[in-house]
This record gives sequence, C-alpha cells and structure tokens, in this order.
Amino acid sequence: MSRWIMVRAELREAPSDWAPLIEVFREHGIEGTVQEDSPPSLAGYLAENQTDEARLNALCDDLVAAGAESIWREAIDEVDWAEAWKQFFKPMRLGRRLVIRPEWETFEAEADDIVIVLDPGQAFGTGDHPTTRMCLELLDALDLHGLDVADIGCGSGILAVAACRLGARSVVGVDIDGVAVEASAENAARNGVSFDVLAGKGFEPLPSEATYDLVVSNIISAALIVLAPEASGRVRPGGRWVVSGVIRNNWPDVAAAAERAGFQVDDVREEGDWVAASLIR
Repeated sequence: MSRWIMVRAELREAPSDWAPLIEVFREHGIEGTVQEDSPPSLAGYLAENQTDEARLNALCDDLVAAGAESIWREAIDEVDWAEAWKQFFKPMRLGRRLVIRPEWETFEAEADDIVIVLDPGQAFGTGDHPTTRMCLELLDALDLHGLDVADIGCGSGILAVAACRLGARSVVGVDIDGVAVEASAENAARNGVSFDVLAGKGFEPLPSEATYDLVVSNIISAALIVLAPEASGRVRPGGRWVVSGVIRNNWPDVAAAAERAGFQVDDVREEGDWVAASLIR
C-alpha cells in the first residue's frame, strides 16, 4: 500500500488570508491543501516514495518563514489520506449557474443549475481555491456557445468540463502532470462530456497551427509571463485569455506581459491575495 507524508502547518490563530501558506505548498509541488479550524492549520501531502529529507526540511522551513508556529509531519496510509481531505470538499455554488459537487456528495439542483461532478484525486482543482473559483466565475460570465477552448494547465479538468457544460464547441486540455491528465479524462467521463487531454508543457503538445476563441490558464505568474507571447498567437482576434493563479503583488508584471503581447485587460477579479482576469486580444 502506498504511503504519504502529511505536513501540517499550525498557527496560533487563524490568519485573515491563507494565501501565503497555500503558495508555499504550491511552490513545493503540493497543489491541494486541507484547512482546519481547531487548531488553525493547513496540511499538504507528499508521496513517501518521491520525498527525501532535504525536500521535507525545505518545505518546513518555508512554512515557518511564512508564519507557521509549528510543523507536524506524519506518515499515513493512502486510504487514510484519500478519506481525510474528502470531508472538507462539499458542494459549492459559483457564478450564476455553476455548482461543483463532489462525487460522494448529494445535491438538490435548481432548474438552471449546471452541476459539475468532480473527484480531483491528486490533481489540483476542486473549486475551493480562490484561483479556480474566480476562473469558474469568469467562464460563467461569458457566452461560450460554439467556441473552441484550450485549458493550459488543466489539473483536475474542472475548467475544461465547465467549458463543455457551458456550451463550448470543442475543448482541449494540457497538463505537464500525468496524474492531472488521467484525472481530467476521468472527470470528463463523470460529466458525460468529451475533450482531448494531452501531456506536455504549455501549448507544446497542440498542433502548431491550432488557434482558439478562448484559452484558460490557471497557473503560476512566472509561467503566465513566459506564455503570454504564444498565447497571443493562439487566441483568435477578438478572443479571450482567462488567467488565474496570480498573487496580487505579481499582477502588474503579468498584466504588463499580456499587454505587450497584444491583450487588453477586460475583467479583473480579486479574492484574498489572488487575482484572476479576462483578457481580450
């Protein structure tokens, strides 16, 4: 049986914004975290067979530097890890119509609801993180009927599934993580939609001539800055690039890179220390 190392950062009191600690986990390759109120804490999980002492120590040091009062480490069996985080993932309503429902939860939908059934597994994207939430809200505010969409850094596939359910004509997802590619395909099947999911970095796996009405990228700021010139070539004139995963302090640099590449900022959302935006080419 696989085993996982749980790293839990405990605080003296709950912060007004968990984003700095969440970002530390993300910088160390942990996209999904579990927040608890008593005591205030944030936990992430690393596969035991892919973790060494130096990596664990670096993560713990960075968590302390970000404000953690104490750090707990514990090896746990995979089945315990899988069940531990599920209790924190509940149905949630986002935007005008979208509802994210974990596969193991029930929900009474209203007439106009678009319910997305999700089991992210180890991939990033449940809708509970501000970056994903704001992306979904931005998508829900658009008319996607008949559009061709690319999700670059698709994670669990939640945004690609949402695009399909919101009327997109075609959707393709790309992620560098094989676990995410598998999770995206499984979540597409759960929701009765179909889209290609390719393994690779950025736009590299896609045909060189392929362009899209809408590109969605919920990835880190540095990657967005690097991606901006190619995103401009991939988004059709009048189309959009929806970006997220941006820490507020990094937003001016991301916006400047996008504008240099030919985009105009149209709709900006902020939640805590995070920024997402809809850009028009």
